[in-house]
Order: sequence, then structure tokens, then C-alpha cells
Amino acid sequence: MSKSSTLRFKLSLKRPNFNVLPNFIPRHKPSLSQSSTSSTSSTKLETSSEPQCITTFPVCVHKDDSQISQGAVDARNNFQHLLPDANYRPHSAGPYGNFFSICWPDGKMERVKLGTEIIETLWLYDDVIEDVPHSGALEVHARVRDSLVGTPAKANSKSQIASLFKDFGERITRMDKDGAPRVIGSLKSYLDNYDSQKTPFDTIEEYTEFRRVNVGFGIMESFMQWTLDIHLNETEVELSRDYYLSAGRVMGLTNDLYSWNVERTEPGDRQWNAVPIIMKQYKLSEEDATVFLRGLIVYHEQQTRKLALEVLKRTGDSPKMVKYVNAMGLMLGGNCFWSSTCPRYNPGR
Repeated sequence: MSKSSTLRFKLSLKRPNFNVLPNFIPRHKPSLSQSSTSSTSSTKLETSSEPQCITTFPVCVHKDDSQISQGAVDARNNFQHLLPDANYRPHSAGPYGNFFSICWPDGKMERVKLGTEIIETLWLYDDVIEDVPHSGALEVHARVRDSLVGTPAKANSKSQIASLFKDFGERITRMDKDGAPRVIGSLKSYLDNYDSQKTPFDTIEEYTEFRRVNVGFGIMESFMQWTLDIHLNETEVELSRDYYLSAGRVMGLTNDLYSWNVERTEPGDRQWNAVPIIMKQYKLSEEDATVFLRGLIVYHEQQTRKLALEVLKRTGDSPKMVKYVNAMGLMLGGNCFWSSTCPRYNPGR
């Protein structure tokens, strides 16, 4: 890296002192145990057996993983029935549990299962839409977005894809009328922003802010709240805004680190991974760029932990915000652990 190169993110090489962290961030133990955040919903996972996993957050799996996984199976069956010849990467299954069981380990089972079906469908949709030219992709996104609120579409191949999403809004509302608007809104916002950038980014700083949205963090966070039956009010949202943004950076960059393993050889007109951007910006080799990215992720995890403490202090350690911060740490830890071990990003496992 040249001396003239600068980063807006100030990376620290100091080893973090985890002994000063509060009890709401549970520590890893040498064997499986119940999560300290719940005595009934989840089981702690030991991450040390997977050295490629770099997260400093805890990892748990939902006790009803097998039932939650059925949501992913349902999504896949529906998608393959509609588009039997499409090529799909492995879905949300993993050697330690389903992605959503690991990201939302303490959520209500039926809600986690529905969230699994919905986002699994989005993932399958993502696999198909990657091969669609940018202008066509925007049209399909609009049709899918409209289908979430029951807007009918004219019958064609694009509306067929949108039909997969047509009853999700109604099913969410039946489960939780009050919480449904925010969850449905996050899905619509994701589709609005998914293909909003047509050209590669010049800097990792710019890209990180885009990727925070594009990775689907808003959807994951809104479902996280919904599965736990918590809803932050406007004041709480404002007080935790910086924390929310920091957590989104962690999720976006973490996804890039592990998905690069398969994306590096895939063609496409929309280059959405941090590795080639870092390589170009700092004139680094691919290997050095991935090391750089690992350090950037750890930095943002540290920032997220720091901001979590500030959020809890500002809100007087309210039970709702403690629950929110606990859940966010589990979601970020789960995303990293699953991504580092899953067949989707690690072919052959």
C-alpha cells in the first residue's frame, strides 16, 4: 500500500481487551451450552473448530432448526417448479444449521420459518437476476416489489417470478398486523436499491455504504426484530442509528469475504464485492486484498461493539434495547460463522 493512500476508516492493530465487555456479549465455551440470552430457544455453538471464521461475536442455533429449515425447502420447491431449468447455488443449509436458525436463534419459530421462506426465495431470485441485463433487472424488481402489496401484474416471464412473492405480505400481516408494515417496507426498499448502482465503485469507503444496503441488512434487521416481537420506536431508532449502520457494514463486508470464493470466477455486469475494489484502490494482490478485508471486518465489529455500549447507556439499559443488542450480536456472529462453513460459499463441504 503506498504511503499516499488514505482510508477514512482508521484501522487499529491493538488487540482488543474483551475482559471489559459487558455480560450481554456471551463468551465462547469449549462445548455446546444454552445461550446466555435465552434458556429455551437456542444452543451455543463453538466456533474454534472453524479457524476460517473471524467473528468476535457469539454464535447460537435455534432449537427448532429442522422445522425452520422446512421454510427454505418450501421456497426452493416453489422456485424450481416455476423455473425448473434455472441454475442455483446451494441454499441456506449449512453443516451447523440453517442460516436463519443461526442468525435469529431466539426468535419465534413460526416467524423465523416464514422469514426463512421469504429470504430464501429472494436468494434464489438473486441467482436468476444476476444474469439479467441491468435495465431488465430493474423491471423485474419493480414487479416483485408491487407483488408484495398485492398489485396484479400482466402475465409474462417476469411476472411469473414476481408471483412467488405475492402472498408473503398477507402472511406476515396475519401473524403480526402491527409489525408487518416495517418488514414489508424493508423488502420493498431492498428491491428499490438492489440494482441502483450500475458501475463499479472506485473506493472501499463508497462501496461499503452501498453494500450495507445491497446485502439485505435492512431486511435481516427488520425480521430480527419481528421474530423477537420487538419494535423500536422512533426515539430508539434514532438513538441506535449509528449502531445500526455499523452493524450493516459488518454484515456486508463479511458476506463479501466469504462469497468471493465463488464470485471471483463468475461473469456479470455488476461487480459487487469488496475484494476487487480493494485490489484496484490500493494496488494489492488478491491474497493481500482479502487479508485487508479481514482486518476491515474486525475493525467494524469493534466499532459495532463500542456503539452497542453507547446505545445501552443512552437508553438506560432498557430491557428492549438489551434484547435488541443481544440479537444483533448473534445475527452478525451467525452470519459470519455460517458464511465461513456453508456449501453456498464453500463448494465441496
